[in-house]
Parts: sequence; C-alpha cells; structure tokens
Amino acid sequence: MPRTNFKRVDLDRVYLPFVAVALEVVARCEARGVRYVATYGFRTFDEQAELRRLYLAGKGGKASAAGLSAHNYGLAFDFVCDGDERPGVQPDWRLPAYRVLGEETTKAGLVWGGRFGDAPHVQWPGYVSALQLTPLRTLAERSSVAAVWKQLENERGSSAWRAANPPLAAELARLGF
Repeated sequence: MPRTNFKRVDLDRVYLPFVAVALEVVARCEARGVRYVATYGFRTFDEQAELRRLYLAGKGGKASAAGLSAHNYGLAFDFVCDGDERPGVQPDWRLPAYRVLGEETTKAGLVWGGRFGDAPHVQWPGYVSALQLTPLRTLAERSSVAAVWKQLENERGSSAWRAANPPLAAELARLGF
C-alpha cells in the first residue's frame, strides 16, 4: 500500500493535491516493481538552513538555502529506493534506481529532481528556481504556508495554469481536485 511508503513524513504539512499525485506516482512505481519510501516532506526554514550548512561543510547531501527549497512550502518529497525485499528499507542510492521514479513523476506532471542532479527529489511544478521560489518565501514570511497553498489553489483554478500543466491538471481532475 503506497500510503505506508509515506509514514516517515507528516502528510498534513504537505500540499494535499501534491500528496494525492505523489501517492499515485509511488503506486505506479510499485506496480512496475520498484519501491520508494518518502524520507522528507515539509521542512521548516531552520531545518533547511541546517541541511544547507551540513551540505556546504561537506557533511550532507545537496540542499538549497532556507526559503529556496520547495520543501519549505510542503511542495516536495525526497525518496529512497528500497533496494530489496528484506524487512525495513534497504537504501539504494545509485542513480539508475531512480529511473522509474523519474519516469512516473514526469508522466504525472510533477518535477523530478534528476533534472537538476537530485534524483530522489520530486516536487510541484512552477517553483523550482530561486527566482520562482522567492515570492513564496515572501508570502510565507509575511503570512504562512497556508497562504502559499491558498495562492496555489487560485493558480490551479486558472485556465493558464491548466494549459501550462496538462498532465498534472488531468491527474488532479481524475483524483477529484
């Protein structure tokens, strides 16, 4: 059951339409024989800053600055590929292990981090670069992540957004969003 693949993250802190599509992506990956387990979803600015500090010190994986990660707005997941059938997660960090995740993510209209050197990463489209994320940071700092999600709801309701994101718009409509 794909929902168990997300038990390590608090799904209430992730944008619900994104959660719904991510669950479908993981189910499709499992149907193809590959299991992915979510390791991160939402991160606070402080958590992101610490990950960035570790990355810059050579002690951690790739991490953007606080406020410049889709994780800070509940718009990203990081996954680990479960390398075999033994109990527990047997991490497989090799790039080819994330090929199926990339294919299914892209088909669903989400952004696969393999496009920018972060193969375990999946996120909502339109907010990938620092330039795209800066308005979200400003909105979250002035108000809240809930205000960011309200803005996303308004965007999703526009014909321009649907035209720019046809696979995701179709997936969301199929899922009742």
